[in-house]
Amino acid sequence: IVTNHAGDDMYRFREGCRPYSGSFYLRQVLASVDFWTGSDINDFMHGYLNYQIEHHMWPSLSMLSYKRSQPLVKALCNKHGVPYVQENVFWRTKKTIDIMTGSASMRWFPEEYEKKFLARDAVVELEKKNKKTTLLSDKAMEAVQE
Repeated sequence: IVTNHAGDDMYRFREGCRPYSGSFYLRQVLASVDFWTGSDINDFMHGYLNYQIEHHMWPSLSMLSYKRSQPLVKALCNKHGVPYVQENVFWRTKKTIDIMTGSASMRWFPEEYEKKFLARDAVVELEKKNKKTTLLSDKAMEAVQE
């Protein structure tokens, strides 16, 4: 599993983030790698963990759903300029060994962006808490009273 998360092209972060926030999903892509995917035999042999990015984004999805979600995740990353890394397991093993032996280092995510993303997550969370949920039954009662 470490080969899916180590390499000089992977990011590490200074602070934790809110689960299932914008930062959370971005981090799953920036700190994970997919191996070769698409072949039923290959996917089965990897236990579908070759879809590591999708697995970390939605850990409770069924294994076959990772395959279906991958093109959507790739397209979204491409649209927003987020690097989506997918490489051969042997190349990833080499990158992991480079990290373990100190001949390479993982990247630090730029601190100023990390702070901005975490601040934005806090604002979004507060907006969610302050948003009044109107039940359908309440809407129906308001319509009757008018």
